[in-house]
Amino acid sequence: MNPNEASWREQAWSRGTAEEYDLVVVGGGITGAGIFRDAAARGLRVALVEQGDFASGTSSKSSKLVHGGLRYLENFEFGLVHESTTERTRLERLAAHLVRPLPFLMPVWKASKHPLWFLDMGLFVYDALRWFRGDPIHRRLPRGELTRQVPGIRTDGLTGGLRYYDAVTDDTRLTLENVLDGVALGGVALSRVRAVGSRFQEDRVAALEVEDLLQPGRKGLLRTRAVIVAAGPWTEATDDALGVQDGPRLRPTKGVHLVFPRSRLPLDQAVVATTPQDGRVFFVIPWHDATIVGTTDTDDPEDPDRVVATAADVEYLMTALRHHFPELPLETGDILGTWAGLRPLLREEGVSASKVSREHSIHVDRRGIVTIAGGKLTTYRLMARECLESARRFLPSPLPPWGVADRPLFYRGTITDDQARQDEILRLQRLHRLDTAVARHLVHTYGASAEEVLALASEDPSLANPLAPPWPVLEAEVVWAVRREMALTLEDVLTRRNLLFYLVGPSLEAPARRAAARMALELSWDPDRIEREVTDLLDLQARHLAGVRGTASPA
Repeated sequence: MNPNEASWREQAWSRGTAEEYDLVVVGGGITGAGIFRDAAARGLRVALVEQGDFASGTSSKSSKLVHGGLRYLENFEFGLVHESTTERTRLERLAAHLVRPLPFLMPVWKASKHPLWFLDMGLFVYDALRWFRGDPIHRRLPRGELTRQVPGIRTDGLTGGLRYYDAVTDDTRLTLENVLDGVALGGVALSRVRAVGSRFQEDRVAALEVEDLLQPGRKGLLRTRAVIVAAGPWTEATDDALGVQDGPRLRPTKGVHLVFPRSRLPLDQAVVATTPQDGRVFFVIPWHDATIVGTTDTDDPEDPDRVVATAADVEYLMTALRHHFPELPLETGDILGTWAGLRPLLREEGVSASKVSREHSIHVDRRGIVTIAGGKLTTYRLMARECLESARRFLPSPLPPWGVADRPLFYRGTITDDQARQDEILRLQRLHRLDTAVARHLVHTYGASAEEVLALASEDPSLANPLAPPWPVLEAEVVWAVRREMALTLEDVLTRRNLLFYLVGPSLEAPARRAAARMALELSWDPDRIEREVTDLLDLQARHLAGVRGTASPA
């Protein structure tokens, strides 16, 4: 990919509006990216359009978990749990650098909804539904061992706990690697392009009308046999624009997360508990030498482009934290960052927001437009396959078999399990004399392609400098993001290609300016553009932290 923004993007736009496609996917979140990659792996001519940056919506705002659906056991949804645990185990193999096992500790108190023996039995079923394969089976922990492993946990009424395993991921990069792999397989992907209408011929979709959001007034047509809409919280608006009738109706719910320094919330294992206010499950998760706390689950009618953590959201999570960790002097001033996103759940009345089903629904318009709504990050590959099967009647016949069943993610390379991941970290340390944290970060981010990122620093030693010490993100990663990962703005780089935006708190401006200077060299930005990019990023941070500071969110 050419590093010049105008060059690579112009090539993609020109190709997109010149060729004919079997399928155009609308929406560059995890579901759309998964559909795009699957279609390209089957040999279909496919294009992807996303109105923002890839993964800029819900798919970068999750709890960063690939989980087996433990909560579904309570409703005896054994099929869903088996499906989720099986897919989680598969992703730990196919995306071993990004999807990694993580132990979860579940403290149990006398006042808990379920006693220890009951939860122990439930976790035995959870293990059995994955045939006891993959991660270690769960274990019961006595009270004393639990208090040693969870600093500051509330001991009053504590009876013991359980340890089980799920997986942690970088949801944004998981999405991005699906897009990159789809492009490598021959697909065309365009960000900052909005679908605004459809053209029909003999009552079948013939083209998608799009507009370029970076060049106002520029519009084009993507000629196609079929369209799949995977637009998350924007599903209804997109369906309306394309003329789809009777498509899925949504009930978006907001999920908020807080980021703390690991020093203030020192956990090496995740903790799962319930909030004292309403009994909703929340997590405390070690994440990039920090700790995240979440999530909320409230109805939210706000514009998906403007959703942020409010003061009420922050107080809800802080109350839960203080209740379960009374010995830790946690304050809102400790919070480094927040994120908030909308779950595109299917409309369901008569139940609370947290009880709305996480299942997905696929609507097929007889004219060749398929819409998917709802669903879970863990099963995105299965949803992609189901979407393509639903669109089969509009696609070339016969539809090639499932294209990504055993295809590794884009950067995985030879990293297939935890041992291979650790071996690669040690190899990079020795070969390049890297700090352990830097080697780990590079492997967890780029897998077997970490070596290529380091090659940039070999050409220009200044690129080996950390962007925001002591965080182990190198300046080389900024260049890599522009040249190889379709980053167009400073926000793309610091909130999605890496995650410094959420980790450095009030120290953001200095690394933002260093990153903008690197991008300017790659993209020919003038001083005014550099200043605008930095200002926009700092304004975005102010909006994210308004609820923490107790101020109104800036417009």
